[in-house]
Formats: sequence, C-alpha cells, structure tokens
Amino acid sequence: MSNETWLITGGAGYIGTHIADEFIRAGKSVILYDSLYQGLEPRITYLRAHHKTEIPFIKADIRDYNEIEGAIRKYKVDGIVHTAALKAVGESMEKSDEYFQVNLEATNELIEIAKRNSVKKFIFSSTAAVYGSPDTMDPCTEDGPKAPISPYGDSKFQAEAKVTAFINTPGNFGTSLRFFNVVGTAAPQLLDNSVENLVPIVLGKLNKGQAPEIFGTDYPTADGTCVRDYVDVRDIARAHLAAADATSALPPAMNIGTGRGASVREIIDLVLQATNKSDTEVIQSPRRAGDPAFLCADVSLAKSAMGFTSKYSLEESIRSLF
Repeated sequence: MSNETWLITGGAGYIGTHIADEFIRAGKSVILYDSLYQGLEPRITYLRAHHKTEIPFIKADIRDYNEIEGAIRKYKVDGIVHTAALKAVGESMEKSDEYFQVNLEATNELIEIAKRNSVKKFIFSSTAAVYGSPDTMDPCTEDGPKAPISPYGDSKFQAEAKVTAFINTPGNFGTSLRFFNVVGTAAPQLLDNSVENLVPIVLGKLNKGQAPEIFGTDYPTADGTCVRDYVDVRDIARAHLAAADATSALPPAMNIGTGRGASVREIIDLVLQATNKSDTEVIQSPRRAGDPAFLCADVSLAKSAMGFTSKYSLEESIRSLF
C-alpha cells in the first residue's frame, strides 16, 4: 500500500501538511489541494525540501468541483484525505450558510466525484465538536450523544453521515476521525497559525507583551478551569496513516485523542514555563457560553480497530513549538 497516490484537501493547512509529511515518509505519493484561505504555501515548500521530492500542489477552492475532479483524474488518485473545512466555531454562528456549503455540501460533492472516478478510500477529518457541550465528566464515546452547538460542529456531523454512506458501499474503505484539541508540530515551518486554538492564542498574547486569559475559573474540575484532551498533530497524522493502511473495515467514526485531560490553567502554565515567563500574570475572566467543563476522548475504539494509540505527551507537544 506504500505506492498509493492520495489527494489531501486542505493540504497546505496545519493538519494537512502533517498528514502529507507522514504519508510521504511511508512511501505514498501525495497531491495537495488548498485554496490558501488559511493554508500556507511555505509549508509545502518545506515538505518538498525536507523529503527531496516534487509534491504537486493545486491552488483552488474545495467548491471548485471541476478543478478537483480534474486533479483526481490527472493523478489517478487511490484515496482522499479530506481535511479542507471552515473551522472557527464563533465565525460559524455568523456565517452558517457558508459553513454548511463548505463543510457539508462540498464533502458530499467530493464523495460523488470519488464515486465517479472509482476512488475507493475516503478518510474524513472530523471533530470533537460533534459532541457539543456534554454535561458529564465522562470521556466521549463514539456511540454516545451527539449534540453539536455550533454550525461548525453540525456541518461536520452531517458530513460524517455522507462519509459513512460511502464507506458502507461494498469495496469502499475509510472512516471519519474525530480530533480533540490538536497541538504541537513536527517542524517550526509547519506551526499552527490558527487564531482558534489555545496554545497559539497564548503564544500570540505573550509575543505582544499581553497577559494570557482564562475564561471561567469556577468549573467543577480540579483547578476550576475547563479540561480538554490535547493530542499532538503528529499523532493525528499517524492516525490517518493507520486508517489509510487498514486492511479490514473500520468503524464509521473514531475519536483521536490521548484519553487524558489537561486543564486550561495547566496548559497556560506549561507554555509560560517553556517561554521562561512563569511570573506572567494570568487574567481570569467569566465563563464563555457553550464551553463544557470537561471534553475528553474515550480512545479505546481507535486502539481496537486499527491499533492506534497516541505516543506524544503534552509536554513533548508544547516543547515541539520552541
């Protein structure tokens, strides 16, 4: 399976380039497709130099269906890793129509294109946002309640159903991988540039000489701040490779996390330690609407279905950023 050709949508993104890095290392050919709305072309430049290989890159919107079908035909694609998406929870409240168009309609259209062109493998990058805001302190299981509270989470959850229908067709393979909070990097050139994720937000504040901020210190957790499952982006990439190489049918959706929780206060403390700024004041602000106290993954299904477990510790993930 090492000589397969995979199309990676969102291929210039933080997660997409890490998946490409892992796939190339495993001997697969990758075609990267990205609009560069959030993706960064220098990441692809880095991958080409790092692996000493030419990596085809198509700059186009995921809604440009003629372009994507042409790429699939030109490069005789065996499988698709679909990471392209709009993913800002707050923005999705204001632009719900666009989020459903990009995250749901385009996924459905991509699956139709895959079927027309005999592409048999489809791996979908989904999200823990499908679980919404659980009112329990138990880890989320794949068959547990799904109650997305944002158009982002809802659009991803509905897109999962399209992927499930595809992989339930005899001869097709794939799954939806539900990421929890992604952190870390394989190289400085592939850093996360998101303004949505906690660690880049904290680093951004520190770089501007501003104090990091905690929203809510009265949650029913050990230190009163929200607890999340932080999974290294290199583990996310490894999970995609495990799914791509699976030789038997996979569950329709699997959590990708560590199974361990860390609080917002712990994360900020780790970043302050790593930057030698432990004496920095941290602002405490009221809770934000919709933030669950606890959101962590039950990771037993990914382990039993494809032998996947995360290998990077939270400390290693934070250290990788410096």
